[in-house]
Amino acid sequence: MYAMLGDVRFELLQGFERLEARHEAGFARHDVLAGRPRLQAVGNELTELRIGVKLHWLLGNPDTAYKGLLAALEAQQAVSLVFGSGRFVGWFVIERLSERTLIQDAKGRTAARELDVELTEFVGDPNNPLPAPGIAQSGKNPLLSLLPESVQAQASDIMQAVEQGVQIYREAEDGIRGMQRLAGAVRELKNDPAGALNMLGEALDIGGGVLGRLNNLPQVTSLIGDLSGAAQMAAQASQAASELGGAVASARAAFEGGNPLDWLEGGAGAVERAGGALADGVAAVETLTACLALRRDL
Repeated sequence: MYAMLGDVRFELLQGFERLEARHEAGFARHDVLAGRPRLQAVGNELTELRIGVKLHWLLGNPDTAYKGLLAALEAQQAVSLVFGSGRFVGWFVIERLSERTLIQDAKGRTAARELDVELTEFVGDPNNPLPAPGIAQSGKNPLLSLLPESVQAQASDIMQAVEQGVQIYREAEDGIRGMQRLAGAVRELKNDPAGALNMLGEALDIGGGVLGRLNNLPQVTSLIGDLSGAAQMAAQASQAASELGGAVASARAAFEGGNPLDWLEGGAGAVERAGGALADGVAAVETLTACLALRRDL
C-alpha cells in the first residue's frame, strides 16, 4: 500500500503522481514614522496539499478512488493522510476535486482518468483533538500495530507473508508488462534479425525471473492461510505461471534457433494471457493488502 486518505487506498502503481505542499507563516505589518516597517509573527497558516493521481484500468478499477474521494468531499469531514510506511501526515479536508477522463470504452465507461485533489489542513478543537490513526509503535511494522491484540502473537509471520506475496505479485506484473513491450520491439525489428534477437534474449531473461518468483508464491500464500484474497491471488498467479511457462519455453526455442519472429506466433500471446490472469487478481491483492490497514481481523 502506498498511502491512505481517509478510507481511500492508493496502491503503488496508482499512487500519487505528484504531491505539492504549501506552507505559509502569517505576519502583521506595522508602519513606523522613520525606517522600514516592523513585522510581528501572528502564527502559521494552514498547510495546503495538492495531489495528482493517474488511474488506469490495467492497474485497477479507475472508479474506486474517484468515488471514494468524491464521497469524502461531499461529506465535508476531515480525513487522515497516512503513508504506507506508517507515517501520519495529518488531518485534512478535501476542498476541491478535479477529474479529467482520458480514455473511455465503447460503452462509455471510464478506462483512464486523472485526478487533482486539493486538501487543506484541519486543526479542529485544540482541547479535543481528533485521534491519530494507528501508526508504527516501538519500531513495529506499521500495519502490525493495527492488528487486534488477540492475534498479534501470530501476526508477524502472516504480515511478512502478506508483504512478500504482494511484492512477488506486483513484480510479476511489472515483468510481464516489460515482456509485452519487448514483444512489440521484436515485431518492429522484423527487418533487423540481430536487433530482434537481442530483444528476445532480454524478454527471455525477464520471463525466467518472473516465472521463478511466481513458482515461489504458493509457498508464501500457504503461510497466509484463509485471509481474504489469498486464495484468489494464488489461483490467478498459478494461471499466469502456467501461461508464462509456455511463453518462456517458446522464447527459448526461438532464441536458440535464431528465429525471434517465431516467438510472436504463440509465445507473445501467452504473455498477454499471463498478464490478463494477473489483472484478474488485482482486486484480491488490494483486498489482501488493505485488510490489515483497515483493521480487519485475521
